[in-house]
Amino acid sequence: MNYSNEFSRVSQSMKSSMIRELVATTKNVPDMISFAGGFPAPATFPKQMLSEIFEEVVKLEGYDVLQYGASEGDALLKQQLLKWEGYDKLSLDEMLITNGATNAIYYYGKALLDPGDVVLCEAPTFLGSLVAFDALEAELHGIGMDESGIDMNLLSDRVKSLKKIGKRIKLLYTIPDFQNPGGITMSLPRRRELIAFCIEHEIPILEDNPYSRLRYTGKPLPTLFHLAHHDFQRSDIVTEAVSFSKIIGPGMRVAYVKGSKELVEKMGSWQQKVNVTPDCVSQRVVARFLEMGFMPGHINTICHHYHPYLRKMLEELQINMPESVYWTKPEGGIFVWLELPEHINADELFIKARDHKVSFIPGSKFYPTGQERFNALRLKFTYSSLEQIEIGIKRLGQLLKDESA
Repeated sequence: MNYSNEFSRVSQSMKSSMIRELVATTKNVPDMISFAGGFPAPATFPKQMLSEIFEEVVKLEGYDVLQYGASEGDALLKQQLLKWEGYDKLSLDEMLITNGATNAIYYYGKALLDPGDVVLCEAPTFLGSLVAFDALEAELHGIGMDESGIDMNLLSDRVKSLKKIGKRIKLLYTIPDFQNPGGITMSLPRRRELIAFCIEHEIPILEDNPYSRLRYTGKPLPTLFHLAHHDFQRSDIVTEAVSFSKIIGPGMRVAYVKGSKELVEKMGSWQQKVNVTPDCVSQRVVARFLEMGFMPGHINTICHHYHPYLRKMLEELQINMPESVYWTKPEGGIFVWLELPEHINADELFIKARDHKVSFIPGSKFYPTGQERFNALRLKFTYSSLEQIEIGIKRLGQLLKDESA
């Protein structure tokens, strides 16, 4: 059977993860220092605590959690999440547990999007979400950013032009805290401005929040979801997706969504069709982890672990980069974004960097198709040793100096 002629239209055009493919090309190169991928440091996984909780959960609650569970997620986990976050006025029906945040994003899009509908997003933004929206046949429009987040003038102009030609704008996707890939955190005034704009134009906001708790310096900012509920008369314009991948471990595949009851119910219906139920054992383990009060101390431990690595990368960039290179200076998260001179193509630089035994992700991979910029790249600082950061940034700096000469 030749299936190549039988694939659906979406399957034929569907893209694989370009980042995973790029990382694979450098995986077995001897002495390679990689700042690619998005892996958290294994040293931050609460392995001992989780192993004990897993044992207790299966031993004492096995008849419950080894059975099929509720499609909308474990009620005990929802209760603990609402208690942890302080949303005492939210109901369990306004929350959905999912197998990872990408599934949550996909279900959100599935609930709202028809083929050809417009999704607005930051440019650059997370490739995984771009791929999910592509699979839903959405029309993606990237909006440029400044140091405070998404550029509201560009956003306003784009919305006007799209409405003028009769396009249906169905949602705006944003990562306000330590954005992937830019490392930028949206300022508080910009957050309020964005919410007010989207309420005025009736554009739902999908807030992707995997990184906000990984803050190493500076003052935490309220999420868009929090602001919408507290400063905008409990507006349900914002749906927030939160992942535990960078906090507990990506292998747990536990994430959750908070939003309008009506929308969450539709997302839950899609989860029922695709996954039946989230992983019941992992959900209950996270619930007990929260119930036992481990989360605040664990997050504090993660932040203390990562802070020296961010500081080291910023120091080495300052020492080694040519003056023509600009980089973001995040106060948390796991990524730093570099802007290169216009004549340097980071896709081509990636190939040359393999010979210099250093790896990164070219910035073009974080833009909608046809809207790419090629003179930028993303660095990750969480998976390398301090010595590797020093050596790797020195290698990259020398390569960029050679390219700039």
